[in-house]
This record gives sequence, structure tokens and C-alpha cells, in this order.
Amino acid sequence: MKKKGDLSITLENAGYLILLIVFLALIFFGVLDKKESSATYTDYYAKETARLINYARPGDVITIDIHDATKIAKKNGVTSDSEIVSFENSENAVCFKLSLGRKTCYRYFNNVDIVNWKIERGIPINLLSFEVIEKQKIEEDDIGGQNGLA
Repeated sequence: MKKKGDLSITLENAGYLILLIVFLALIFFGVLDKKESSATYTDYYAKETARLINYARPGDVITIDIHDATKIAKKNGVTSDSEIVSFENSENAVCFKLSLGRKTCYRYFNNVDIVNWKIERGIPINLLSFEVIEKQKIEEDDIGGQNGLA
């Protein structure tokens, strides 16, 4: 003995079930897209490099594997090494750019400069190496560039 209302309740539940499946699929693909996103890797490499610099001492030479970063950058049209990574010693910051959008920078607190950096491209992996030195003092001119002349 089926009642007329039983069929409408089943269709109503099926509609909610379909909405739930669509919602879960959107969330799944959104998370998957974010995982493979260049923004995630840009953020990761900038943070980790800044962290390494914070623990470094003058005279240290640091080498890190950035193979995934260079693959993503190449896929997104960023091919120049100076675009992929840059060290801004005046601001104590390291910046990575893995897509044609903006670059991501993180500051390090260690009072050092980064010199002699290069990306060594190899068959199995690509490596970023750089040297940590003491902070270089910049000679400042007198105010207004007068250099003591009256």
C-alpha cells in the first residue's frame, strides 16, 4: 500500500542528494586545484628559504632543491632565473615568482646579505645555491647630497 506522498518525499531527498554530490565535487576539485597551484609552491619556497636564512651564519653556503618550482615556473611561462627567485638585501627579503602574476616575498630577520646566488640546472634536479655574508654597510651621503660643502 503505497501512499501518494511517498513518491514526493523520495524525489525531494534525491534532489538534496544531487546537490550534496555537486557541492562535494566542487570542494574536491577546488582543493585539488589549490594543491597543484603555483601560489602554494611560491609561498612554500619563499617561507622555507627565509627560514633557512634566519638560521644561517655569515660564511654559510646553502643549497636547496627547487626542481618543482622551476618546473611550475616553466609551465607558467616564467623562464628567467632572476624572475623565479630574487634576494632583496636592502629589505632582508627573498622573493619567488612561479607564474606571470605577482611575486611572493618573505622577510628574514637575520642581519645578513645574500650573494653569489644561482640556479644550477641539472638532469635529475635543479638546485638553488647562495652564500650568506655579513650585512654590508652602505655609505650615506650628507642630507641633500651636499657632501659638507657650504
